[in-house]
Amino acid sequence: MNSNNLDINNILNLYKEKNYNSFIKSGLKLLKKNPKNYQLTYLIGLSYVNLQKYAEAEKYFDKLLYVQKKPEIFFIQANIHKQLKKYDSAISYFEEAIKLNPNFSEAYNNLGNTKKRVGKIDEAISCFEKAIQLKENNIEAYLNLANIYKENKYFNELIKIYEKILSFNKNDIKTLYNIGSAYLFLGDISNGKYYFEKIIKINKNHVPSYRNYISVTKITKKNEIFKQLKLLNEDVFSNDDKILFYDALSKGYFDQDNDELAFKYLEKSNSLKKKNSKFSFEKVEIEFKDTKTFFDKIGNVNINYKDTLKSRPIFIIGMPRSGTTLIEQILSSHSQIYGAGELDFLPKIIDNLGIKKPRNLESFFTEIRNSYYDQIKRISDDNYIIDKLPANYKWIGFIINAFPESKIIHIERNPMAVCWSNYKTSFVDSGMDFNLSQQDIAKYYSLYLDTINFWKSKYAKKIFDVNYENFVNDFETNSKKILNFLDLNWEDQIKNYDKNIRPVTTASFQQVREGIKKNTSMAWKKYSNYLKPMQETLNNMKIKF
Repeated sequence: MNSNNLDINNILNLYKEKNYNSFIKSGLKLLKKNPKNYQLTYLIGLSYVNLQKYAEAEKYFDKLLYVQKKPEIFFIQANIHKQLKKYDSAISYFEEAIKLNPNFSEAYNNLGNTKKRVGKIDEAISCFEKAIQLKENNIEAYLNLANIYKENKYFNELIKIYEKILSFNKNDIKTLYNIGSAYLFLGDISNGKYYFEKIIKINKNHVPSYRNYISVTKITKKNEIFKQLKLLNEDVFSNDDKILFYDALSKGYFDQDNDELAFKYLEKSNSLKKKNSKFSFEKVEIEFKDTKTFFDKIGNVNINYKDTLKSRPIFIIGMPRSGTTLIEQILSSHSQIYGAGELDFLPKIIDNLGIKKPRNLESFFTEIRNSYYDQIKRISDDNYIIDKLPANYKWIGFIINAFPESKIIHIERNPMAVCWSNYKTSFVDSGMDFNLSQQDIAKYYSLYLDTINFWKSKYAKKIFDVNYENFVNDFETNSKKILNFLDLNWEDQIKNYDKNIRPVTTASFQQVREGIKKNTSMAWKKYSNYLKPMQETLNNMKIKF
């Protein structure tokens, strides 16, 4: 027997036992004696991969590729380059693996992930579809395809993918839950509830399904699902499930007009969320202050952009729960307007660029513009695209300077109505944790108001104010005023906005399909005795309601 083979066998157990550091140490000594031992080179490279030392691993697979142009070697090297964020070379290596093995399903799947990373969404979709075509039970490819559809709000396609995944395991709770949630976003409440009920039958302790079912159901004292929920033992739940448990109980008791228990569980939920929250008022105040300072210094830049873009954005801004989703639902019923929902592109772009770094202002705003349009151009080619992220009110100066052709619609609503609605709403985004106490939400409202007033002092003519209470009292007249601001004509299908089947993924997904309800801004008065801290805080800040 060859002595080198004997030596490898002696240390191979180290690799099998996942003692990678010791294996590498011994393996490198042995490799010095025989640098052409490719089995050893391969295992050392894999050991570095397992230790997540990708730069070291890359060197060894480079050596292998010099003499062994095998699809699996290209595949591993591609994954290494992906981890190193060398996406262009990762794509090349995956493509080489596929050339050598056209039936390499996993390579197509990982190529799709990499294409997605660099923003080539359509190509990524094609890769995932090919991976599935080659290997029908490639669950990872199905899930990756589902994620793309979910991120881009293609909920009909998403449901089809989840149903396919379900065919491999008909009682998979995660998939059933995802299907139910997708139906809710499409406004198909009946089908959504069907899947949540199905989950509860399989697992009586699946709290997220109770919460989703109850959120879209008028709960009576006879409701069996709610009765079952009340019998659950919260002591066995995680903190996340406890929060959902309290949310569900609170909503059910509100429906039953049991205000005492409703507030008890609402406060328990918010208190637990607040304990785990990383939200900082100080951070928000600094952010607002820095933005004000920046724009006080620069004024209006007046950049003459030379690009020609078919689509232009409409920014609908305001406090969360002020009616922004309703306005988007109505406007997106127009043939030339696409409602894209709450896009997080702009805050991320501004955060990445930073406003404290010295730079050429024209280049700065041009970069914001180009980065943003790179993101939205794949969403729709309609004349107008609505970006309905309420918190974009923080960035009005950036919007006006980077997108002078854009339109800004600001929704204002009774402060107590807004604060109460925020307080009782359980947001998914942890960045919304300003709503976890009555005092905090009132303080945040004051910060929002101060920011809006700052922008109006500079750009009043660029901001179109819509008073929510006036709007719902005469939505057609006020809708025409908004369309006039947008330089668009009225279309009769706008009257049937509640039949608009576009996906809605905000907390208002059900309300916007129920038609306009008047006098909702006074609903908080019913709970006035429970909301004294909120009222006192607003009064102390001289905010009228």
